[in-house]
Amino acid sequence: MTDSLRHRLYGIITWVCRFAVGGVFLYSGFVKAIDPWGTIYKFNEYLGVFGIDVNFSLVFVSVLLLCIFEFMTGAFIVTGSFRRAAPIMAALLMLVMTPLTLWIALKDPVPDCGCFGDALIISNWATFWKNIALSLLTAWLVVWNRRVHWLVTPSLQWLGFLADAVFVCVVAMIGYFYQPLIDYRQYPIGSTLVDEGSSGDGEEYVFIYEKDGIKHEFTVDDELPDESEGWTFVDRKALSSPEDSEETRSFAVFDDTDMDVTEDVVSGQGKQLILFIPDLQDVSISSSYQINSLQSLAQSNGTDFIAVVSGSKEDLERWKDLSMAKYPVYTADDTVIKQVVRGNPAVVYLENGMIYWKSSLRGLPYEDFMAEDGNLDIRSFTRDNKMILQNIIFIYLAVLAVIILMSFMTELKNVFGNVNRHGKSTPDDNDR
Repeated sequence: MTDSLRHRLYGIITWVCRFAVGGVFLYSGFVKAIDPWGTIYKFNEYLGVFGIDVNFSLVFVSVLLLCIFEFMTGAFIVTGSFRRAAPIMAALLMLVMTPLTLWIALKDPVPDCGCFGDALIISNWATFWKNIALSLLTAWLVVWNRRVHWLVTPSLQWLGFLADAVFVCVVAMIGYFYQPLIDYRQYPIGSTLVDEGSSGDGEEYVFIYEKDGIKHEFTVDDELPDESEGWTFVDRKALSSPEDSEETRSFAVFDDTDMDVTEDVVSGQGKQLILFIPDLQDVSISSSYQINSLQSLAQSNGTDFIAVVSGSKEDLERWKDLSMAKYPVYTADDTVIKQVVRGNPAVVYLENGMIYWKSSLRGLPYEDFMAEDGNLDIRSFTRDNKMILQNIIFIYLAVLAVIILMSFMTELKNVFGNVNRHGKSTPDDNDR
């Protein structure tokens, strides 16, 4: 094989590695950024396994930096930007993730690693072997990437850097402050929150009560203890077989006697606003004014309003007392709430049982609905997430296309210049 042919073959292999490694990093960073709350929950799950308690702000910043790092590394590799540094960035991440995913595959501390969020859930062993393959391809890029041509010239790579960073940050901020622009969970907009016969009857729960400082668990088959005898309800958790994932649990709502009242309180007819609070301890009481104003708006719109929260009985009583709630408050498993909607608190609007829109509380235009003369239609709070995402992606790709075109301007000028020089006739030629 000649040197020229070998160099061309190695160039083809390098481009294949670029698209494979870069594509995985792009996809992984994108789906994490789309749903930053889901990534935060996964981070906390890992931290819980290791027994580490970290401030929420630090977790959020770490999640945002990880999304940016993965997405930008993938974009650099695909476009041939930072040809020396980009493969090293990928290699450093693989040096951390490959041993970690091996440990996860062996010990199985979490159901899935969360490397692709809720968009693509694969087994822990599949994740490990995927990382082995990525590590091998990355090793090739560390050696050969800088010897192959780029799509973005080095003098314009800072523009690509800015475009990548702005894109992934905008997507993440929308997902954090409002809702994910793509909902990969089992309750997307347009679906029903409760299907007939799926109110949680097939789910088994264990109820935790405490007496004299000792906690005891009771199943639905046991006779629940009498609180007048000194027993205090502490918590309720779902029981599932090892092969059942948390993502497939049925939506179920309970009253203060721990009875499943899903079919009675989640309306299949008319309009309904449901306030969701997955963690009562983490909600500022200052949000209660917005919630009460939203409840008043719902009442003026002929819309039923209820709250579904997760927390201990003490947390629930404290919330009712401090928030002066004039609406029914029910409880549900926090994992199920997080599958329905992101944010703490968050709101879901139903029409005839179908999810019409969902939003975090801070994502609603509360300046409007809290105004005394506000006369809003609750349906107007909906957003066209598909159109928003399409516009963001279009702008991002258009900017990248312009940067790539600018990168090849010199080559294009040379090509067209040569064509003009060879195709143009001189006066002497015409005389001849």
